[in-house]
Amino acid sequence: MRYNATLESDEDGHFTAQCEQLGISTHGLSPANALDALRAEIRYRVELCPCSSVEDDYVELVGGE
Repeated sequence: MRYNATLESDEDGHFTAQCEQLGISTHGLSPANALDALRAEIRYRVELCPCSSVEDDYVELVGGE
């Protein structure tokens, strides 16, 4: 699945990755950390059953990298 992502930084050097489609935002100390957290959060939310697992490459972020 493809999701649009935005990435912003603040004056303290922290980063926020956001997916407005799903209303999710995550924070990190680096751009990669924030985007990885966003991917993980999206995977968690789209799983149909907690016992199933969504593969890492299932979530593709567009625009945030």
